[in-house]
Amino acid sequence: MDTIERLTKKREETEKIMSNTTYIEWLIQFTQDKESFYDDDWSYFPEKISESDKENVEKLRLFYDGINKYAENNYIYPTSYNCGEFHKVKLNDFHFEIGYMAGQGVLFFFRKAPLEDDKEFIDFNDIITGKEQDYVKQYRARLKSLPDLIMTEYETGIPIKAIKKEVYGAVEKIESQEEAKKAKPKKLVRTNENS
Repeated sequence: MDTIERLTKKREETEKIMSNTTYIEWLIQFTQDKESFYDDDWSYFPEKISESDKENVEKLRLFYDGINKYAENNYIYPTSYNCGEFHKVKLNDFHFEIGYMAGQGVLFFFRKAPLEDDKEFIDFNDIITGKEQDYVKQYRARLKSLPDLIMTEYETGIPIKAIKKEVYGAVEKIESQEEAKKAKPKKLVRTNENS
C-alpha cells in the first residue's frame, strides 16, 4: 500500500469513527473497570486483551485526530502540559480527556474526567453533526482583519522587522499573563467552626 492509499484509508477510518457514537460506546464499555489507558498498555501483554479491543485501542490515535481537527476548525485548542496535549470531550454523562504524550515516541491516552465546567468540554454530538460553534464566523472575520492591518502598515513604510517585533511582543505578553493566571496560588479559606 503506497502513502496516498494509507493516508486515504486513515482519513476514511477517522471520518467513520467521528460520524457516530459507536467508538465512544466501546470506550464506555471498555473502561468500566479502568479510569484510563494508553494505546501501548498491551504491547507486551497482547494475551490480556481481546483482538477487537486491541483494534479499537489502536484507533485511539485516529479518534484524537478527528477530535483535534474539529477543535481546530472551531478555535478550540487543547490543554498543554509538559510533554503533550489533551482535549476534554463529553457525550451525555460520559466525560473524558483524550490526548497524547511525546517523548521517544508518541503515546495516545484516554482518561475519565470529572465534569467541573461544562464549557470546558467539546460535545461529541457537535462533532457528529459538524456543528460550527456560534462564535466561529465572528472569529474568522476578526482574524482576517489582522493580516490586512499588518499589510497596510507595511505598505505605509513600517519595516517588517518592526511589525514582527510588535506582534511577537504582544503575543508574548498575552502568553505570560495567561501563565501568571495559571500559576497564581490559591488562597486557603478558613471557616469559623465556633459560629
